[in-house]
Amino acid sequence: MYNKDFLRQVFAEEKALLELKNVKFKHIPAYDELSVKKFWPLMHNDPEFMKYFPSQLPNGRLPDK
Repeated sequence: MYNKDFLRQVFAEEKALLELKNVKFKHIPAYDELSVKKFWPLMHNDPEFMKYFPSQLPNGRLPDK
C-alpha cells in the first residue's frame, strides 16, 4: 500500500521498505480479535512501526492485512 508520496518519503529516508526475503507470510484467520481495525489504533503511534506505513491514508481506509 504505497503511492508516490510514500515513495518520496522512502527516497528521502523518512520511511523504509522491507526486503521481500525478510517478510514472513502467515495465514491469519478472519477473527474480529485479529483484525487490522482492532490493532491499528494501538500501533499507529509507534514510530518504529510507522516507518513502514504511509503517514496519510485515505479517509476511512486502513492498511491491508
